[in-house]
Amino acid sequence: MASTYRRFFIAMAIFWLGFGLGTTFYPRMMQLFMTPAGISASTTFSDQVWLHEGLDILSVCLLLLALSTVTVTKTTLRLAAAVALLPTAAIVYTLITRPFWTPLLLLPALCSPPGRHC
Repeated sequence: MASTYRRFFIAMAIFWLGFGLGTTFYPRMMQLFMTPAGISASTTFSDQVWLHEGLDILSVCLLLLALSTVTVTKTTLRLAAAVALLPTAAIVYTLITRPFWTPLLLLPALCSPPGRHC
């Protein structure tokens, strides 16, 4: 049973690693998810914000990899669920409140809850 949890944490870390590396090292990739208005509003400052967002996501990956090495308790599972749901909540909130995103942005949000796979 412990190996199932370990695989779960590692799988979540790998999933978010792609987004973290992309936003850290190639912030313009995020324009794939933007409307034309969002692309035209992009600046070097917004690229800097994406860099910081990418580093935040990479820190989540490190947390998940660290959790994969400890004994699993109810608390660690709750923490892992919160780690997985917070980026999802941020993606959905941004899509609803900002006119710059296309529905394609929902793809990572739909794939990220625990137990869901694309």
